[in-house]
Amino acid sequence: MTANLFDVLNARALSASAFKGSLLFRLGDPAVAVYVVRKGKIALVWSGSNGVHPMDTLGPGSIIGLPGVFNREYSMAARAVEDSELGMVHVDTLMGLLEGNPDLMRHVLELLAKDVAKMRAMLGKAPKATCPRLVEKKPKR
Repeated sequence: MTANLFDVLNARALSASAFKGSLLFRLGDPAVAVYVVRKGKIALVWSGSNGVHPMDTLGPGSIIGLPGVFNREYSMAARAVEDSELGMVHVDTLMGLLEGNPDLMRHVLELLAKDVAKMRAMLGKAPKATCPRLVEKKPKR
């Protein structure tokens, strides 16, 4: 049976607290850790040229920052919506766990694939002003 990724990370995580309103990381920060949410709620927020967009709110049992590990930087900001208890797993610890366990790596790939599908669905529903189409430009004569 496949080990649950949250449980494996939670068992190896250092305890951390996030008070309401505090930032775990910002868009573009180097990814140094993933976080497991033990108690509380964390909001994922994306900010672009046309404003700030709440993307998701995650609670206990969630893993935050996983895409950043592979991108080497966080692609969103994470802010505590309420006082939260977290576990923090350093990138090197996570990579060591994944290298030694193909089942955990498959679980990570499934989570990342679901994340991509979710973001694509959100983009498909976004108003045109926030999600401009790529327009092919005709060459000048």
